[in-house]
Amino acid sequence: MGSKNKKKKEKRNKRNTAELAKRRAEKHKVGFENTAFEMPDDKKQFSLKSDKAVRLDIIPYEVGEGNPWADKGQVYYERTFWVHRSVGVDQTSYVCLAKTCGDPCPICEHRLKLKKDPDSDDDLIKDLLPKQRQLFNVINIKEKNKGVQIWELSFHLFGKRLDKDIQNEDEDDNYSNFSDLEGGLTLKCGVDEKSFGSNHFYEVTSINFKPREEDYDDDILEQTTCLDDILIIKDYDELKEIFLQTTDDDDDDKKDKSSKKDKGKKSKDDDDPDDDPRNQHDDWEKGSRVIVEVDGEDFPGKLTSVDDDDKTASVKFDDGDTMDDVAFDDLKAEPEKKSSKKDKGKKDKKDKGKKDKGGSGKCPAGGTWGKDTDQLKECPDCPRWDKCDDAD
Repeated sequence: MGSKNKKKKEKRNKRNTAELAKRRAEKHKVGFENTAFEMPDDKKQFSLKSDKAVRLDIIPYEVGEGNPWADKGQVYYERTFWVHRSVGVDQTSYVCLAKTCGDPCPICEHRLKLKKDPDSDDDLIKDLLPKQRQLFNVINIKEKNKGVQIWELSFHLFGKRLDKDIQNEDEDDNYSNFSDLEGGLTLKCGVDEKSFGSNHFYEVTSINFKPREEDYDDDILEQTTCLDDILIIKDYDELKEIFLQTTDDDDDDKKDKSSKKDKGKKSKDDDDPDDDPRNQHDDWEKGSRVIVEVDGEDFPGKLTSVDDDDKTASVKFDDGDTMDDVAFDDLKAEPEKKSSKKDKGKKDKKDKGKKDKGGSGKCPAGGTWGKDTDQLKECPDCPRWDKCDDAD
């Protein structure tokens, strides 16, 4: 009897060892131990691995606590959250308590303190800016055998494109129904390989919404993960200790020096373009120096007001002209020590695509702006057709 039990124990220990080995190998495969969210043991993580198009079904889930766009118990398709990257001695990512939970965040507080100090390192301030990311439950049409996988990535690599397509949908497109179990749509995602600095990553640059081959039953919800529950939310004191590597506030200056010394050191999960100034929309404030690109030309100026709710701003250009309701997506930070184009005239800029509320543009083909839409042979291929049509 004792011999039989001994064999069972050896078999159990062997199985446990095998599971631990698999878990270790999986962590080494992705290159780091995730500190922002916890992958369920029974789920696989999806990622874009090449620039080949992929077909994805995004599956909704029953929302838990804290989702910024849906209430607990509702069925929704994504979880938006923000992280501070390259934190602590391990240079990993941690969920921002302020942007994600609406709670005090020691890293945001430290960043605000630095912003008020004229001698602070501007690059360090930018490094501490929380970055927007998303989680999805997805089924890869070519990998249905893997079931519902979890997809985590920067908002700028997929969600931004998805939001724009939904915002621009026609009434009969029904793009916003893409995640419905019944009548939902498969997303054919065009993918491009991009780079920012030394980092290479894959970005969804186009989305075609296609009817699904078949609807999903409600049972599929049981295979999804509650994306709100897998976020790793540290409490204030724990996150502060990780960030400062000490509980003593007097060592703040040491941390500043250490952070500056580590500036440019990339964490192993640093695989997206969040550091691109054009993607740091959450940091725009009155007085920020910006560049607005209009028909391929850059016009410098500064923000005179910022509407965080509508994600728009008003700009006063260096030549004295102004522009209201400029989308955050159309702004980018003005590079330091770069001469501005102050000699651009008001009329030049207005003629190059200023938002027309009542029609102040110029027809490239010589027609009447806002009146001759679709009346000229050049109209079908005109790059300014949408704005001319809106001004009608």
